[in-house]
Amino acid sequence: METRSIAAHLVDGLRHLGIDTLFCLPGVQNDDFFDVLVDATDIRPIVTRHEQGAAYMAMGASQVTGAPAAFCVVPGPGLLNASAALTSAYWSNSRVLALVGEIPTFARGRGFGVLHELVDQHAILSQLTKHATLLDDPATATAQLQIALDQLVSGRPRPVSIEVPANRWASAAPGVITAPSASMPAIDEAAIERAADALRRAERPLIVVGGGAQDAGESVAALADLLQAPVTTRRMGHGVIPTAHPLFVHLAIGHELWKDADVVVAIGTRLEWPVMHWKTDDAMTFIKIDVDVDELDRHGLGTIGIAGDAADACRALLVALDGLERRPDRTTEVAERRATYMAEIGHLRPQLDFLAAIRDVLPDDGVFVEDVTQLGFAAHLAFDFRRPRTFQSSGPAGTLGAAYAQGLGAQVALDAQGTGRKALVVAGDGGFLFTGNELATAVQYDIPLVAIVVDDGAYGNVKRIQQQRFGEERTIASSLRNPDFVAYARSFGALGLHADGPDDLRARLEEAFSANAPAVVHLSTSAMPDPWPWFLRGPARG
Repeated sequence: METRSIAAHLVDGLRHLGIDTLFCLPGVQNDDFFDVLVDATDIRPIVTRHEQGAAYMAMGASQVTGAPAAFCVVPGPGLLNASAALTSAYWSNSRVLALVGEIPTFARGRGFGVLHELVDQHAILSQLTKHATLLDDPATATAQLQIALDQLVSGRPRPVSIEVPANRWASAAPGVITAPSASMPAIDEAAIERAADALRRAERPLIVVGGGAQDAGESVAALADLLQAPVTTRRMGHGVIPTAHPLFVHLAIGHELWKDADVVVAIGTRLEWPVMHWKTDDAMTFIKIDVDVDELDRHGLGTIGIAGDAADACRALLVALDGLERRPDRTTEVAERRATYMAEIGHLRPQLDFLAAIRDVLPDDGVFVEDVTQLGFAAHLAFDFRRPRTFQSSGPAGTLGAAYAQGLGAQVALDAQGTGRKALVVAGDGGFLFTGNELATAVQYDIPLVAIVVDDGAYGNVKRIQQQRFGEERTIASSLRNPDFVAYARSFGALGLHADGPDDLRARLEEAFSANAPAVVHLSTSAMPDPWPWFLRGPARG
């Protein structure tokens, strides 16, 4: 049997994962790996202009498909530059494989101060991933690598890291890498029956979905229809069922329904927002479906926990509830609540008009990639999401500036599908410049990503909070002097366009998408109305 190098085994692993693109920024500690990659013509390297860009691109690619994506960076500052994206991938449930170089084995832990040394890089990665492995022993490297690949495709989607010291990439390692083996918790039929029993007695059930339900939309909708249970979400669950579904309700309506809910079914969600903000009481029964057993009763609510894939668990519940007497129809009630809600948020202009323009142009299967920005916040409240996996976020990590690089990764993955699907980034003037340098990557690789830069001349959220808390004139370090974003885009060779209002935005977006090229639409606006009262609802129970 041929004994292959650790670098060759890793390339084999990428192939077995179905990864044909590696987002990367090479460096001396990883030279032997990239030398092997030269001959791997089925894996395309996309070199980025910053390590955070490489990691965010992998996150975007993984979120849009649900499949693994990979990036490769050097140790020390390379890893630290990528670390914000890794923590974003961790909290946004993304199967990201981080290939990270390491200083030579003879220097690890010795404090020599060699190039790119960290005191304990492995300890850092252990906090940013669900599984971190260091391939420092050729005798065990192949087995360790196989375990890491298996972990990447198993259980809760989260990053996995593989570190290889500079002097180990070319080391011969015995064994063979095979296709990774995915494992999921087996559905507990007793837990299904306990949950079904609670739902048979439920009079006012409510379903809350999160990112873990993105591939369970059909069964979630079927369960909602059977129970006549409204479905709500905070952020990562957008698109699980269409916003237009007659039982979907926005977050603020979910808060109102929480007051009377007797059984809450939480599917693929941490349930952090309603439990911690809206509170609970003993009259509520909680059913929690999650692939991560640690999430089943994290809040100590005595939850009926069902560990397993969300779609499988929902289907099992539907089987257990077969023959359930038809519940009173709640769609009229939901429609009335939605009409009232939409009227109440009608003052959120120009956000609602901008979102309507975006919805008119972005196809149903187009992917909305939000940055931490005013228009992104408003999208949670009012955008019409129509398909699963058409909304991307950094999740609870809330990392400002992720979206442009994240959107590039999403667009690369969409292009690989060959269906012509498009991603759209919505970023603020502050956040865009965190990864806007990756316009160079977009142009170099002809990635036809369209980005809106919403320019209000400030870190708008920060500035408004300062004004609300301390006074209109007591703002500090929140106003911005911006470049000419149209000229900025054009300087890279991208399409740069300007829009002044909703109608103009609609026209410029149509122009940008028709160009099928990297494009930035600069959208001028003033300070926007505060959306946060529709998020920060007070206690509804307890």
